Amino acid sequence: MPERRIAEIELNPIKHACRHAVQFYEHDSALIEALGRHIGTALESGDTAIVIATKAHRQGLAEELRLRKINAAAAVKAGLFIELDAAETLASFMIGGGPDKEKFQQTVGALVSQAAARTKPGRRLVAFGEMVALLWAEGKRDATLRLEELWNELSEQYTFDLLCGYPIGVFDRMEHRQLFFSICGEHTEVNPAESYPVHGSDMQRRRSAAQLQQKAKALETEIRIGQKRVQLLQQVTRAGTWELDIVNDTFSFSSAAAKLLGFPSASRVRLGQLMDLMYYSGDREDVFARLQAAQRHRKDFKATFRVRQGDGTRIVAMQGKTFYNSGSPLMLGVVSDVTPAAENNAAPAPSDRPGKKVALAS
Repeated sequence: MPERRIAEIELNPIKHACRHAVQFYEHDSALIEALGRHIGTALESGDTAIVIATKAHRQGLAEELRLRKINAAAAVKAGLFIELDAAETLASFMIGGGPDKEKFQQTVGALVSQAAARTKPGRRLVAFGEMVALLWAEGKRDATLRLEELWNELSEQYTFDLLCGYPIGVFDRMEHRQLFFSICGEHTEVNPAESYPVHGSDMQRRRSAAQLQQKAKALETEIRIGQKRVQLLQQVTRAGTWELDIVNDTFSFSSAAAKLLGFPSASRVRLGQLMDLMYYSGDREDVFARLQAAQRHRKDFKATFRVRQGDGTRIVAMQGKTFYNSGSPLMLGVVSDVTPAAENNAAPAPSDRPGKKVALAS
């Protein structure tokens, strides 16, 4: 794939109809303030709002709306404001410790469908949910990620603006880093906790980041990595995200990236497994060489390669950049299908079969 083709993809993104954001927070007051903006602004505009939250957060939001002089009771009566308890709603679609897709559709899906039907033309449907935070607090890590995926699948059926909430303090172990990355990968927007400034000069941001590193080094690193991931994701539309642990030659793919490549959801795979997908040996050699150059010289990584799809091939584009986490190198990037429509049925040349495998040097 020519470099010009990749440039065109970066410069002409396709807008997503749904926004799925995550808000990390240190104190409940910060979450309530964010909810006041998210839900309060919607109610003021005549939008439809759904809140699936804990009792304490529903009470906090009620007070925030009162201070904003928003008549929540009138919105409830008009069917434009729906509040549900997070624990009760979560229990309605859980089976065997995990969310059941069919029951999720029958409960949350039906709720969204009804709310969408009541939403007036030209108005939005907005929602807030923290069922994922309850699952995480219960230690159900895979179930947390699966529920985020179910919300994304629901966004393919209905248009809505969803905000999820997690207390940043629950990601307090280094082994949470990979799952934190996966959670960020399920969202179109990542909002760091309140002690990381979203306004101010670059110097102020760096100074604050340094202070956060002193207080909670691992947590600040995850926020920074999440923000870098979002910046890269905005460059390529409809793309999945990936992270490469260069020391261990291990890729971590978001569910969208894994689906594109044919791996199980939110996969962790060795570099060799990714190389095995590449039908042409020349592609493998090119990708390997570019990965090494990006690692050693801190260059941006860009490459395309071909994978089999039935009797034809797909063209996959990957791009990313090397970062350093406490001196340890890792790469963050995006992956997308850039197969031109006219080439979807092009059969691979039988003479160019998979050959030697390569491994990224640490």
